Amino acid sequence: MALKTRIGGRHPQGAVTALAALALLVCPTSFAAGQQEVARREALNPGLGAPSAEVVRNSPAASWRSFLTLAGAGKYEQAANLLDLSGTAPALQRKVGAEAAEKLFRVLQLLKAREDAVTTEDEAGPTIGGQPADVVVALRFERSGITGKVRLRHTLGVSPYELAWLFSRETVASVPFWYRVLVKGEAARGAEPLDVGLGAIPPEVRRGSPREAMAGFLTACQDGRFDLAAYYLDLGGVHPDRQREEGARLARRLMLALQRAGWVEPEKLSNEPLGTPETGVPENQQLFAVVQVRHQPVELLLAHRSDAELGHVWTVSQDTVEEIDRLYEAHGYGWLGDHAPLALFAVSIADLQLWQWFGIFVGLLASWLLSRYLGRWAVRLLGRLTRRTLVTWDDAVAWALDGPMAVLLSAVILLLVARWLGLMPTAWAVARYISKLLALVGLGWFLVRLVDAAAGRVRETAKLGGQVGFGFVPMASRVAKVVVVILMGLAALDVIGINVIAGLGALGIGAAAIAFAAQKTLENLFGTAAIASDRPFEVGDFVAIGQDTGTVEEIGFRSTRLRTLARTLVTIPNGLVATGRVENLSARDRILYNPVLRLAYATTTAQLTYVVDEVNRLLLSHPKLFHGEQRVRFAAFGESALQVEVWCWVATRDFLEYTGVVEELNFAIARIVERAGTFFALPSRTVYMAKDGVVDTERAREIEQEVARRREHGASGDAATQPGKPGR
Repeated sequence: MALKTRIGGRHPQGAVTALAALALLVCPTSFAAGQQEVARREALNPGLGAPSAEVVRNSPAASWRSFLTLAGAGKYEQAANLLDLSGTAPALQRKVGAEAAEKLFRVLQLLKAREDAVTTEDEAGPTIGGQPADVVVALRFERSGITGKVRLRHTLGVSPYELAWLFSRETVASVPFWYRVLVKGEAARGAEPLDVGLGAIPPEVRRGSPREAMAGFLTACQDGRFDLAAYYLDLGGVHPDRQREEGARLARRLMLALQRAGWVEPEKLSNEPLGTPETGVPENQQLFAVVQVRHQPVELLLAHRSDAELGHVWTVSQDTVEEIDRLYEAHGYGWLGDHAPLALFAVSIADLQLWQWFGIFVGLLASWLLSRYLGRWAVRLLGRLTRRTLVTWDDAVAWALDGPMAVLLSAVILLLVARWLGLMPTAWAVARYISKLLALVGLGWFLVRLVDAAAGRVRETAKLGGQVGFGFVPMASRVAKVVVVILMGLAALDVIGINVIAGLGALGIGAAAIAFAAQKTLENLFGTAAIASDRPFEVGDFVAIGQDTGTVEEIGFRSTRLRTLARTLVTIPNGLVATGRVENLSARDRILYNPVLRLAYATTTAQLTYVVDEVNRLLLSHPKLFHGEQRVRFAAFGESALQVEVWCWVATRDFLEYTGVVEELNFAIARIVERAGTFFALPSRTVYMAKDGVVDTERAREIEQEVARRREHGASGDAATQPGKPGR
C-alpha cells in the first residue's frame, strides 16, 4: 500500500520503516493505483502549442519512454507536453512546463528510474476487476524523510479531442518540492517548530494546501476569531512570548487591509498539497494577492513547510507578515480598525459582519444628507452660471438636474462607501447593483425633466408653428417620456441579470402585425417626428420637395402643404418629405448671379478686354454684392459668339430684392457693351462661299529644308517639344 504522512500524530518509526522497505522491495514499480475517472481538461496544455511527432503519449509505457528520451536529450520544452499543466495559466505553460520537465528528469535520474518501469502498452491502461484504472504509478520512493509517487494519468482534452497519458497534476505540483529536497539537499521541514508561542493547534485549523489555508484564515477572520486566524501566519519574526497577542493583531490588520485593497478568492488558489509552480515565485511559495502600497506592488505570499507531524503546512509567509503593518497604514482603518469591539466582527448577517452593516447604514445616511444638500447647492450654482451665458439650453439642463442630482450623488456616494468598507465579493456585487439602479433612476428622472423643459421651450418660442408647434409637441413629449422609461426599465433588468434580448424578441413578434397594418400611418408619424427634430424648413419658407416647389403654408401631423407659384395648394405626406429630397431656397444666405455674355465674333480683343475689365469694376463697386468670390472671365469660343462668364453672389435672401439687383446689373452690363462699340450676338450661323486656298510652294520648300536640317542634327523631336519655338 502507498505510504502516507499522517496528520495529527507521529509514525511508529520501526514498524513503519520496515513495512515500507518490504513494500518497496516486493511491489513492482508500475501498477494500477486505484480506479479513478479519466481527467477532463478543456484542452491539453494549450499554452505549449501542438506537440511534435517525437511526443508519443497514447499509452502509459509510450508516455514514460517518450519523456525519458526527450528529457535525456535536453528537449525539455517537448517533454513538457507529457505533463498535465492544467494548474498553470496557458501563458506561463511553456516556461513553467520546461522547468518542471527538467526538474522531474533530475529527480528520476537521482532515483535511478528505469525505462522499463512502465510496461502497459494498452491505450486504455491497466485494468482492475475488468475496469480501466486510468492511473499508473510509475515510481514511488521514500528518501530524505519524504515519500512520493510519480503518477501517469489518463487525460482527456475536449477541444481538440485527444486522449493521452500525462504525468498527473499532483505529480507536477510535487516536482519543485522533490527537487529541493532530493536534488538540492534542502531540509524537508522547518529548522524549528512553527509559532510555538500560540500553543496547541486547534483541530479546526486546516493548512494542507494554499486554498485550504487561505480559506481557513478568511473564515476565522469573518467569525471574529483573530486568535485562531493567527495560526495561519508565520510568526517566526515575533518573540514566542508575544506571538499570541501580536498574531491576533496582525491577523485583524491583514484582513482589513485585504478587504480594502481587494478581496482574495481562495477558490482561485491551488488545492494541491505542494502548490502549483508559478513563474517568478519561489518554488515553496504561492502568490495569493498583489497590493499597491505607495504606487509600488507588494506581493503577498503563502509559504510551504513539510512537518513530520503535520505533513504539508501552508501559512502566510514571514516576509508577508512583516509587511502587514505597512499594508494596514496604506489600506486600513487606522485606530478604529485596531480598537473596534470584537462583537462587530464576530456577528455576521447575510455574509456581512456587523461593523460592515453599521458602515453601510452610516454610509446611506451620509449619502442621503450629502446628496440632498450638496445636490441642491450644486444645482443652484449651476443655475447661476448658466444665467450668465447667451444660450438657453444650459438653463434647461440646470433646471432638469434639480432633484435627479441628489439621486445620482447618492449612487456615487454609496459606491464609494461600499468600496471603503471592503465588502466581500457577493456584498460588493449587491452594492454595485444598487448603485447602478440608483444611477438609472437619477438618469431617467433627469431625461424626463429635460423632455419637459425642451417641450416648454418649443411651445414658448413656437418655432414650428401651426399644429406641429401646439399639437405635435405635447404628444411628442409624452412619447419621449415613455421611451425614456422603457429604456431605463430595460437597463435595470439588464443590471439585475435578466435577459432583455429574449424579452424584446417576444414583444417584437406581437408588434410586427400591428406595425404592418399601420405601415403608412406610422411612416407619416415618423416623418412628422423627423421634420420636427431635423427642421429642414419652417412655415413661410420657399422650398422644393421632389418635383413640387412653393411656399410652406402648413406643417400638419400627417402632411405638409405648399402654395405653388401657380397659386395651387399641394399636399405632400410627411413620410415622403422625410425620405425625399428637400431643397430650402429660403435658407440661402446669398443668391448666385451667373449670366453668360455672348459677344459677336466681330469684337476685337481690345473691345473684349475692355468689357471684361469694366464688368469687373462694376461687380467690385456694387454695394449689394458679396465681395471676395466674384469673377469675370473670357470663358469660351462659342458656336456663334465669344462667351464671357460672370460669377458673383447677391448678398440677400429676399428673392424680390435679388431680382432688383439683377436688373441693375443687367442694365449696367448692357451700357458697358455699348461703350465698347460691340454688340451681343444672336444665335446664327454664317456660311462663306470661297475657293480653296493655294499652297505657297516656295514656303513649302523652305519648310522641307528646315525639317531635313533638324533631322540631320537630331533636333527635330527637341524642337517640336519646346514651346514658344516654332519653325521659320
